[in-house]
Amino acid sequence: MIKKAVSAAVVLAAVLGLVACTNPTGKSWAISYEVTGSGTTSGITYSQSVDRYQDDSTQHQLTGPLGLPWKQDVIISAGRDASVTATPTGNATLTCRILLDKQRELAKATSPAPGKPVTCSKTTDS
Repeated sequence: MIKKAVSAAVVLAAVLGLVACTNPTGKSWAISYEVTGSGTTSGITYSQSVDRYQDDSTQHQLTGPLGLPWKQDVIISAGRDASVTATPTGNATLTCRILLDKQRELAKATSPAPGKPVTCSKTTDS
């Protein structure tokens, strides 16, 4: 009887563990965000997965002034959006990049006009 109870508890724990894990393979991307330009930025928003085994992602918002260049390394679950948006202070022009493994460029953009925000985004392969 005790063996059956223990076996049932182990099976239940395994099932609950799989339900709580929305990305059981842990397939994720090592992403680096970069923002460059002259001067400072008044704010940066970027996405990041909670962890490699969860599909959920969160948006982080930093308020400035923030010095440039700015860099942040994050994990993004496969099939999710990697994105970074930066707003310049004054009439500066900013450039953003999204890199895979700190090397391969996935996205690059420059502000459409001085003083305007810049956004880079890329949906990761699943």
